[in-house]
Amino acid sequence: MFKNENQEPLAGGLLAGTLQADHAVDIRESLRNQAQLRLRRVHLARQVHALGDRVFFEFVDELDRVHGLGNDLDQRLERYAALNPAIREAQ
Repeated sequence: MFKNENQEPLAGGLLAGTLQADHAVDIRESLRNQAQLRLRRVHLARQVHALGDRVFFEFVDELDRVHGLGNDLDQRLERYAALNPAIREAQ
């Protein structure tokens, strides 16, 4: 068994340890939620993609109309469109 060299409690004592543990649980829960949201987004993107070019265009156009993405959205589309077709097919 390890012997603690300093027998004095950390600043805040047990409360500090409890707060740290609670914070760690909150971080894990937040990461889990983010992962679930990302998986959901992947699933939805596949479903929209399967509906074809026109639906994808309408989606992108709506993003621009609603959120005013304009030039930034167009530049991103151009970069993705310029990808090597072999990379696009490697899914």
